[in-house]
Amino acid sequence: MNTAELHVDEELLLKMSGAGPRYTSYPTVPEWREFGDADARAALTRAAAKSDEPMCLYVHVPFCARMCLYCGCTVEITRRSGKVHSYLAAIEREVDMTRALLGPRRKIAQIHWGGGTPTHLAPAELRRLFEILRSRFEIEPQAEISIEVHPHVTTFEQIDTLVELGFNRISMGVQDLDPHVQEIIHRDQTTEETENLVAYCRKRGIGGVNVDLMYGLPEQTEATFAATLDTIARIRPDRLAVYAYAHVPWLKRHQTALERYALPTPPQRARLFFVAIEQLSKSGYEVIGLDHFALRSDALHRALEAGTLHRNFMGYTTHPAEEMLAFGMSSIADIGGAFVQNNHDTREYEAAIGAGRFSAIKGLVRSAEDDLRRAAIQALMCGMKLDLRALEARFGRRDLAQHFARELQELRPLADEGFCSIERDVVTVLPKGRLFLRHLAMVFDEYLRQKKADGPRFSKTI
Repeated sequence: MNTAELHVDEELLLKMSGAGPRYTSYPTVPEWREFGDADARAALTRAAAKSDEPMCLYVHVPFCARMCLYCGCTVEITRRSGKVHSYLAAIEREVDMTRALLGPRRKIAQIHWGGGTPTHLAPAELRRLFEILRSRFEIEPQAEISIEVHPHVTTFEQIDTLVELGFNRISMGVQDLDPHVQEIIHRDQTTEETENLVAYCRKRGIGGVNVDLMYGLPEQTEATFAATLDTIARIRPDRLAVYAYAHVPWLKRHQTALERYALPTPPQRARLFFVAIEQLSKSGYEVIGLDHFALRSDALHRALEAGTLHRNFMGYTTHPAEEMLAFGMSSIADIGGAFVQNNHDTREYEAAIGAGRFSAIKGLVRSAEDDLRRAAIQALMCGMKLDLRALEARFGRRDLAQHFARELQELRPLADEGFCSIERDVVTVLPKGRLFLRHLAMVFDEYLRQKKADGPRFSKTI
């Protein structure tokens, strides 16, 4: 797919810019309520009944040596090794508590470590954390095992350790390679560090390398971002995520330090993303959906073509295990028909686990209607097609054309924009619509419909 097929321009990107959920979950986080230990235990007990079904597994490693000023993640800045030691002890106990409730259910189809900076851990600590998981679960032979890394702090020795443990995908946070932009946001990796780390991963046989970039950063220009894109295309990662910078200083106070610099205006942000679409398309990358690009040879693209793409809190994935375990502070599980989020404070998380209690603070048990709408949103965002007849067969319904009559009508203006086609009971996402999947998904978001008057609560769609 190229820009000619997309038929997208800066004016359309600007027109469609606005706030919207990323739909790594439905219902989205603002709809969740207070949760606790009993809720987490109930969800895991329900999940134990599906003893033969594989799961995904996420571990949150919050530690960083330095705060990047653009960051919207849940992190803890520390250089103290004792912090890591006590945290891994809490992870181990949380894993044991979880295993006790899951009973014989042990199969894992996908593992991801996020942060923070997981390569803040020394090689011995990486081994310890992986052994905690490997000794309690059955990791399937073809499992995707991935980790997020910062090129500036990740050593070849750590890569050797990850290869030894079985990691087969590395996700590198780059954001921008322009020295001036990097200085402003406190991101200090050089182009050489990024290029050398990618090359070493290839040399060690890691089959999947992806890079995260960010547009809308302070003092970013079309010329500087184009230069970054050119360099990244030459380095040739298998896939890229190109995210919009979310400026939320009321939630992340450190971002106030960026306000003395020139932040791109909405038209400039739209143009930056258009530059990314143009250059990545010319370099052989295809739009997968919602800010993701991949080479045709990558498993993500093959999954899209085969209709097996999946989306969860780890983003787009080729392993459609329906449920996900999550360990560590702030981590979010999708298990037993519920979302369960842990405490964001490391000390409170460790204290709860140390006392034999799960540290859940927020979550939601989904209703049948939630699951129906969630399936519709997943079909659009991952399969690029919503077939109401297929959804009826899955949910034992015969009335979905009538049930979603209002939604189908609201899709008509988006169809007129060329985002989708609507033929009887099938909505098909057209090439241009891959850039605007949030807009298609929002039509099926009943909670968003009810609360539109409350104002934007989400990151920008463009």
